[in-house]
Amino acid sequence: MAKKTILYIAMSQDGFISGENDNLDFLNEYQVEGEDYGYANFISSIDFIVVGRKTYEKVLAMGYPYHNNKKVFVITRNSKESKNENLTFYNGNIKTLICQLKDSTNKHIYCDGGAELASYMLKSNLIDRLILSVIPLKLHKGTLLFENGLAPNAFELRKKEEYKSGLIQYCYELNI
Repeated sequence: MAKKTILYIAMSQDGFISGENDNLDFLNEYQVEGEDYGYANFISSIDFIVVGRKTYEKVLAMGYPYHNNKKVFVITRNSKESKNENLTFYNGNIKTLICQLKDSTNKHIYCDGGAELASYMLKSNLIDRLILSVIPLKLHKGTLLFENGLAPNAFELRKKEEYKSGLIQYCYELNI
């Protein structure tokens, strides 16, 4: 199995991953009891999580701890120590990190965003697969996932799944 770096992220129909002031409340409207949109299976397929500092802090502030059994790399501009052996604050070369992680695992790597990290990794061809969960509403303001609202054209749609909640999940593979 080829190890992939996967951007797994939700966004509104108009391409926003958060509303004004980094608000993520719109995601809660589409949580359905008993439906995880494939997240548990996805998490079982990865060993590492790479996440931007702002996204990491926002998720923790919302009361969602990161997976204790996964190694998490928080991409930051400032070096910081961690008391948790599964948590590393990383301020080095991201491409080097991804190469090292791919060499040290039999599973995939999860890029959890946010927009700045995702944009950098997409431009650097470090994302092999995009799993986009599109929430059926428009935010009109906030943080766009893709600059100018456009997805990179080096990806090919491989799978589309529609859910009762109206959420549509697209899986794209890098095609270069």
